[in-house]
Amino acid sequence: MTDRRKLGGIVLLLCISCSAVFADVDVENEEAEAFTLSVYARVRYSEFGGALTIPDRTFSIESSGITADFVIDDGLEGQFQLEARPGEVFIKDCYITWEATKYGELQAGRFKKPFSLNTLISNWNLQSISHSISHRKLTDLLYSGRDIGIAILFDTGRDYLPELTLGVFNGSADPVNQDNEIQYAARMDIELPAGIMLGADLSTLRFGEQDTESVSGYITSPRQIAWGTDIQFAFDATDDLSFLLRSEYLRGDNWELADVIHEENAPIFETWWVTGGFTWKTDTPLLDEVIGSISMASWRPDRSADPREDELTVTLGFNTSTPVSFRLAAVNHKPHEMPSTESATDYLAELLLDI
Repeated sequence: MTDRRKLGGIVLLLCISCSAVFADVDVENEEAEAFTLSVYARVRYSEFGGALTIPDRTFSIESSGITADFVIDDGLEGQFQLEARPGEVFIKDCYITWEATKYGELQAGRFKKPFSLNTLISNWNLQSISHSISHRKLTDLLYSGRDIGIAILFDTGRDYLPELTLGVFNGSADPVNQDNEIQYAARMDIELPAGIMLGADLSTLRFGEQDTESVSGYITSPRQIAWGTDIQFAFDATDDLSFLLRSEYLRGDNWELADVIHEENAPIFETWWVTGGFTWKTDTPLLDEVIGSISMASWRPDRSADPREDELTVTLGFNTSTPVSFRLAAVNHKPHEMPSTESATDYLAELLLDI
């Protein structure tokens, strides 16, 4: 009990120290019209389920970091985000956006590839406590997630016309593109009446390696392709109560299950997720909002076979009138004929600081 009290005291002291030291800084100088510095942290307590001989309970720092947003002039802005976790510090985002024309922007640096709605939504706006299994699997397959590259964004600003994003990226988990191949990704969003938003996206990549038996000394795999479609629907029931529904379906080549570099055909994966949630704005002085959601997701590594993994997540969040908020969640994992995977329910509690 003494150790738990010490740990709790350290966490509390850390949060108090952060709130005392950091704050949004908005300055102007000759080089930048605006510069905003902010800090965030997510501290999580987890009780993992499963057939364990001893209780598996742990405190962890899910993420913590500093974000700098800057505006050079009316047509040039960017972001630099440095994130830290126990044992590692890395650049999460680093990009510049240039508004080349009234209808188009150019973005370059390290940022999220325009693929998979679940990945593109920030964790702070996701409603669920974590990204779905679809996001995790597609990131492992390199179709989605952050990468170094360049993207062009088109938006006419007219009703019912699509917004288009076209990007070219390294297509490698390593900052240095080890296989010398390029990844392409594209996304389209259309905003319709009644709070409906439709989306569709495509991601394609391939791999290369040295081969002394080939004439050129280098071989490449066929293009591996993934595509998806999604829908969002939001509406206000009252001035204080709103509802949100999101859903996404994705399919593509599961190159991890085949030797695609030597032209073996990859099986087709299938994955989907859906989230229904509400936001209730309260009149309580210390509680601004209550946010709740139920999320269901499923991953099938080969859609022609039976094995799959389902995931059910129930999340309840409380946004206070301070930079601190709380989230509670239960995550049920239910595999069907998946090897080395068992049914389990994890219980999570998270403290979030966003200054």
